[in-house]
Amino acid sequence: ARSLAADQAILTALSNDIGFDVVFSRQLIAYGRSGDIAFGTSTSGNSDNLLMAFAEAKKRGMLTVGLAGYDGGRMAASDDLEHCLVVRSDSVHRIQEAQTSVAHALWGLVQAQLRTREEVTV
Repeated sequence: ARSLAADQAILTALSNDIGFDVVFSRQLIAYGRSGDIAFGTSTSGNSDNLLMAFAEAKKRGMLTVGLAGYDGGRMAASDDLEHCLVVRSDSVHRIQEAQTSVAHALWGLVQAQLRTREEVTV
């Protein structure tokens, strides 16, 4: 697992030299492989940098999963997202609380699946 938001040097270099809209898609070009999962959250569902990243991820054969708020915005309408979970609320606070809870639940499910695979292969 790799967070595309964790490396400050990469984020600032890409956003300064090219543009903030490519900070995630350019990293997927370098790191993304077929079968990987691209996961992103946007309160509005309209974040250009995420939409570009999901397009790049789909092109690379990655599973694309997004969390959006309000009505889902452009993420919900995008053909580049295989799964878009929408928190239908007009409250930024409720949207972000729900997104955090869903992200933690998904992380727990992935970790449980990985543990099960390790037990089977050992």
